[in-house]
Amino acid sequence: MKKLLLVTFLFISNFIFSQQIRGRIVSDSVAVNQVLVVNINSQEKTYSDSKGQFLINANINDELRFVKSGYERKVINVENDDELLINIVKLAVEIEEVEVKKQLSGNLSKDSKLFDENKKKITLNNDLKVYFKAPSSAEVLNAKPGEFVQPVGGGISFGKIDDKWVLTDFVEWIRENLRDEYFTSMGLDVSEINSFLHYSLRTFNTRNILKYGFCDEQDVGNLKLHFEEKLKDFKK
Repeated sequence: MKKLLLVTFLFISNFIFSQQIRGRIVSDSVAVNQVLVVNINSQEKTYSDSKGQFLINANINDELRFVKSGYERKVINVENDDELLINIVKLAVEIEEVEVKKQLSGNLSKDSKLFDENKKKITLNNDLKVYFKAPSSAEVLNAKPGEFVQPVGGGISFGKIDDKWVLTDFVEWIRENLRDEYFTSMGLDVSEINSFLHYSLRTFNTRNILKYGFCDEQDVGNLKLHFEEKLKDFKK
């Protein structure tokens, strides 16, 4: 009975002292929408609207985290119930290195070598494309002496598999559309991104996404929330 009263008291206390925190998110004085706002203490989440405004339940000293692809992550602690003005900083975009082509000198013997060099590169690239597309030979695929070979069993057949995507296709789509900057803003190294994606997607419902080879805006929103939840476990 005492335990029940204690739990009830804590619940009522949390309800009484919890407050709604309003705020606005900008970058260089321009409102930023679709910023994920997370109360780390309560795990409550919301997004900023088209005016950059948001509303979230929080107590004094709760930690709020602000995450959006292409921007640096922002973390603050709630000090009072005043309206917050959050300024987030855009990540620097690296410009691809521009190759400076060699200029023709007018000397036929020298300039012809440049063309020969380009032909060699083209030939090499074409040879590599053929190599990677070619099926591996049995000699390559067979296990080497001492290597473990997975036993082949009858298994269970579930019918024809006709998904348009496999998991690696989905991982590639995520990295291409969310961009690596989104994950590095979460505190991940570039070398950790693939491992994190495969780890977190094990507990995400990818069935329809893989089946149809399509990921809509709602799926992306759910993915971002899921990634935020799984980040702590991955970092342990």
